[in-house]
Amino acid sequence: MLEYLVFGGIMGIGLFYSYKLSKIKKYEPYPDHFYEIWKTESPIERRLYRDLTAKGYVVKTQVPCGKYRIDLALPSYKIAIECDGKAYHSTPEQKAHDRRKNQYLQRNGWKVLRFSGKKIYRDLPGILREIEPLTNPKEKQ
Repeated sequence: MLEYLVFGGIMGIGLFYSYKLSKIKKYEPYPDHFYEIWKTESPIERRLYRDLTAKGYVVKTQVPCGKYRIDLALPSYKIAIECDGKAYHSTPEQKAHDRRKNQYLQRNGWKVLRFSGKKIYRDLPGILREIEPLTNPKEKQ
């Protein structure tokens, strides 16, 4: 009988803390946040995703566009962000593929930004400064 009481108490405490944690909205600017971050395909995508959502942007991940997928998209601004890890974007074939993808996305109305993993790890504030003017057209003038 004592085991059941202890078990019930532990479950009650767990439910209480689960409820309290659900009220904390750390990186959750919109309901699909956890689904979107789960779709990221690399640590550099997750890192940039977290910083963009912390700044209040609505970010979609792995967005289909024709035969391509956009790593991170700011759909409200039609901005496509590609996160280029060295292992997957350094061969001549992959560079040619990236150029074709950029051209396709641009023809379909997307502004394409490419950031290397090195830049994402070393200069996130600089990346955010590059994105900011594209989301505030008045500041460009």
